[in-house]
Amino acid sequence: MKVYGNLIAEIAKRGYTRKEIAESVGLSRTALANKLNCKTSFKVNELEIIHKKFFEDCEYMYLTELYDRTVKGA
Repeated sequence: MKVYGNLIAEIAKRGYTRKEIAESVGLSRTALANKLNCKTSFKVNELEIIHKKFFEDCEYMYLTELYDRTVKGA
């Protein structure tokens, strides 16, 4: 399963809430969680807004890099 690991980590590291991030692009917390966990896709403009509003000091490619999350015990 792929996830936006760096974006998830930066949200937590900087103390933002997922609700705050979600509302900035007009999403619910559940919709944001689904996108962060690649259950649904981000629209490019959603990622751009999140980047510019919260993480402009980070490289865009760093934030949007996808990682495999292995399921333990599978």
